[in-house]
Amino acid sequence: MYILDTDHLSLIQRKGQEGMRILSRLVTLEEIEIAVTVITYEEQVRGRLGVISKAKTLDEQIFAYQGLQQLGIDYRSIVIIPFCRAAALEYQRLRKAYPRLGNMDLKIAAISLINDAILLTCNISDFGKIIELRTEDWSLM
Repeated sequence: MYILDTDHLSLIQRKGQEGMRILSRLVTLEEIEIAVTVITYEEQVRGRLGVISKAKTLDEQIFAYQGLQQLGIDYRSIVIIPFCRAAALEYQRLRKAYPRLGNMDLKIAAISLINDAILLTCNISDFGKIIELRTEDWSLM
């Protein structure tokens, strides 16, 4: 299983060169599950809601709501892995072992670890500190 970190999913959604490179590699995978975590979903929803709350003009509001609606459309075709009890317990272990890493990153790492998944992320500097976590950055290839 491959789990897309928020940064890799965002690159795909923006449809830039890096995102298309990631997507083209994902398309070649056969019988390997591709997913995101519910933490990534939370991060993206919070981001979209932040844009909505800052929108001042009518056009900015329309644009912000279009982004939120597109996010809903995007997630119709993405498997979302939950933050279950096993992930919560793994998160607690990681929190103690890596106190300087962010909560959201540690939750994504915990979900990846309990699912024996490879995390696709640009954030190798932080995730790479978690020795047992397998990571790859497909934005560079």
